[in-house]
Parts: sequence; C-alpha cells; structure tokens
Amino acid sequence: MAKSKNKSLLLAGLAAGAYAYFRKKENREKAMVAFNNTKTKVNSYLDSQKHDRSDFTTVGHPDPHDIPDNKMVAEGAMTSVQYYNEEVQEKNRKPIAHNVE
Repeated sequence: MAKSKNKSLLLAGLAAGAYAYFRKKENREKAMVAFNNTKTKVNSYLDSQKHDRSDFTTVGHPDPHDIPDNKMVAEGAMTSVQYYNEEVQEKNRKPIAHNVE
C-alpha cells in the first residue's frame, strides 16, 4: 500500500508543478513552440525512413545485394560488346585477296 500512496503523491506533485508552470502565458507559449518543433523533427525523420526507393532514386547507386539488377547490368554490358564485335569489327575487316592464277 505504501507504493500506491507514494505514487499518488508523486503524481499529485507533478500535476501541481505543471499547473504552476503552465499558469503563465509565456511558459505555455514556450512549451507549444518546443512541442511543435519536436513534432516537426519527428515527422520529418519518419517521412525520410518511409521513403520508397524507386528506379529513379537507385540510378547511379547500385546495390551490391540486388542480384537481378546486377545480372541485368552484366548482360547489358555483354550485349554492347557483342554488337561491337559483330557490327563494327566485321565491317572494318579487310577482305583477304585470293590470287587466282
């Protein structure tokens, strides 16, 4: 029972202190400004954590653990090499002259 009585006295003391502090308009305004600033910061932090990474936000910042994306990039690199080999190098090759006599 002593704990319950001490808890009640503590709560009554806190309520009396809060009433005495917030009785002044200046203190209420300061408390509201502090509360609103904290609320804005917390909301901003939560919004930054919810940010969904779309294809546009990942461009130029590859994730080494994104296996399908890495595979696609590797295949794309091979496609350009294959195109270069087939189109550019083949056209630049000089035909071998056969001497038929």
